[in-house]
Amino acid sequence: MESIFLSDTDYEQLASQTEDLIAKVDDLPYPKVKDDVQALLQNFDMLHREALTRLFKEIIINYPALHSKMENDKAVYLLFSLYDLFHSDIHNEILLSEDFGGNGDQYPRWIPVGNANELKENTAYKYAEEGEVVLICKTEGTVYAVKNCCGNTALPLDGAAIEKGYLICPWHGCAYRLSDGVMETNPMNKLKKYPLTIGDEGVIRLGLNM
Repeated sequence: MESIFLSDTDYEQLASQTEDLIAKVDDLPYPKVKDDVQALLQNFDMLHREALTRLFKEIIINYPALHSKMENDKAVYLLFSLYDLFHSDIHNEILLSEDFGGNGDQYPRWIPVGNANELKENTAYKYAEEGEVVLICKTEGTVYAVKNCCGNTALPLDGAAIEKGYLICPWHGCAYRLSDGVMETNPMNKLKKYPLTIGDEGVIRLGLNM
């Protein structure tokens, strides 16, 4: 029986092909189909993000030695990096949690951050809450939330232009696809994305500590 495991090269090619397929969603000819596929992808993203975050926290608490091994495995590193877990504040959150004698105030929250109907197209709005600095972006009628920094740098993306669904860094000129945060020229680099919900009246709620 053939092995179910892929080589690192095959895995990277599969990841790249998946990114290409997701990017083609923007080219779908029927607006309703495009919106439904985008909603489906967002639901998958939130389902995976929640499960992987719980798993990551469990590993850090109970199997800390496994953490370094995961970083050295290309496939595992890519999967966790897609949700920015290796570069998140999860370690600090765990140390502050009730299990470690802290104040336990880092719980998931949905924060109202504005109204989607009032946002201008192809515009990024800066929002700060609980130590997180976020850009709320609207393009082609869809609203996204990403971390306000270029890659792993401290350079903010304030004033970044939005063109054809991409956020253009004002410092380097690199383009990030807002639908998934992936850098156009390097799929291994991503902007951290935040979950959003939009109510019937257009009220946007930003998910923190998810």
